[in-house]
Amino acid sequence: MWKRLGVVFLVLLFLAVGCSIANQSNGVQETAVNDTAVLAPPTPDMPTYWDTVHAAEAAFEASEFEQAMTLAQEAAAISPTDSAAWDVFQLASVAKAGDAYLQNLPDSRYRKTPEQFLADVSNGMHYFIIDVREPDEFAVDHIENAVNIPLHDLMQQLDQLPESKGQPILVYCHTQKRSTHALVILREVGYTNVWNLEGGWAEYEAWTAVNAMPTPGPTATPAPEPPSC
Repeated sequence: MWKRLGVVFLVLLFLAVGCSIANQSNGVQETAVNDTAVLAPPTPDMPTYWDTVHAAEAAFEASEFEQAMTLAQEAAAISPTDSAAWDVFQLASVAKAGDAYLQNLPDSRYRKTPEQFLADVSNGMHYFIIDVREPDEFAVDHIENAVNIPLHDLMQQLDQLPESKGQPILVYCHTQKRSTHALVILREVGYTNVWNLEGGWAEYEAWTAVNAMPTPGPTATPAPEPPSC
């Protein structure tokens, strides 16, 4: 009989220990759930968010582009999922880059005449030449060693450009209109030595038809530019 009581006692003891462990496990799970709730991200302070966005917009309208970018970043930190702050930041960053470009634009507006370009070549300057015309135009005729990258494809073919952002690059089209867009874009993405062929292929073809190729020596001083249109 005592043996039977001992067995019953052991069974009851195991059951009690099991219940205690289960209760402790449930307590840990509840604590984990509570801890998770505590760590949940706080609700964004939307009034402060919109005040900061409006301040960024006001800075942008005042041409204070750096301040607008800073305020937009502060707003985005308050509510990262709302797009308004990022829209202001993107607009201000583009405006800042555009302002820097215009402020540093030289009188030549980064143009080289056919004579200046060919004089540079005769003096040993190695241009990477980009023809931004369409392939059918390029096939008819083009400047020797030019690479054909149509204007609309330029940003998808940056891997064809020189690794060095400082290597001289000459861009041209038929009359200089398309290549002007290419010039601005390339300079804005970091190529520091990009030039536009003044008058484009039409002017180059006309000049080379009646002039001898320049010989090594000082590059001719360009004549004063006419007023910009």
